[in-house]
Amino acid sequence: MGIVSLFCKVDDFFLLYEAHIRRYCLPSKAASEIRGHPRSLHPSEVMTLLIAFHQSNYRTLKH
Repeated sequence: MGIVSLFCKVDDFFLLYEAHIRRYCLPSKAASEIRGHPRSLHPSEVMTLLIAFHQSNYRTLKH
């Protein structure tokens, strides 16, 4: 599975997940909104990077 297809699947999951959270959970402020720091990556981008890292043969992020 390529990185683009992995990202598409993870992004589709997060779109459904965020819609589910908005519908069934109480609203709350995220930690980044409370502290005033803008987000630089969407959670689906972070999750794609983590999945790709764990599927690789690398043991640390330095290599």
